[in-house]
Amino acid sequence: MLRNTRVHWFAASLGMCAFFSGQALAADVYQGTVKFKNAAGKPVTATLVITLDKAMAEEDRKAVAEQVKANPDSAKSVLAGKPQLGTIQAEDRSVPIRFASVTPMDNGDSVIVISDEPMGFLGGSKKSKKGFDLTYAMISTKASGPGKGEIGPAAKIKWMDSGAPAPVRYDNQIVWIEDVTKTPKP
Repeated sequence: MLRNTRVHWFAASLGMCAFFSGQALAADVYQGTVKFKNAAGKPVTATLVITLDKAMAEEDRKAVAEQVKANPDSAKSVLAGKPQLGTIQAEDRSVPIRFASVTPMDNGDSVIVISDEPMGFLGGSKKSKKGFDLTYAMISTKASGPGKGEIGPAAKIKWMDSGAPAPVRYDNQIVWIEDVTKTPKP
């Protein structure tokens, strides 16, 4: 009887470990299409994939905002010290996510991710202008169909009094993300 109980506890423990390790390894994958004109004025279309392993805790997001509010130029160094939370990838370029906020909405989620590295122009030069050394992406998903968003492949970030990041893009070019879908990564 005692041996039987130990076997059951052992099996239950293994099952719980498998369940929680599967949860820890799961990620959300957001995929969409970016369309814009490159520096030469030619239309470019690329697939954008944001793989988000986890979002930051609210207190961590607030701490980052407080650190960089007074000096927006410190955002790169502050974010570089944070753990990688996922990746932003387009074409052959991938950058790590260092800031991630996911806010549930009535019919989906609002996701903001920031990298401490610039992607540069999608489909063009990978070099950013001085000071525009971050990547910013904001997407909204919908339960009822594709979502949308925007990306600043080379941006500065200013934090508003509310603690929300506000991108400043070089050349003031907004790159729209269309047909955003979300799938959990197994």
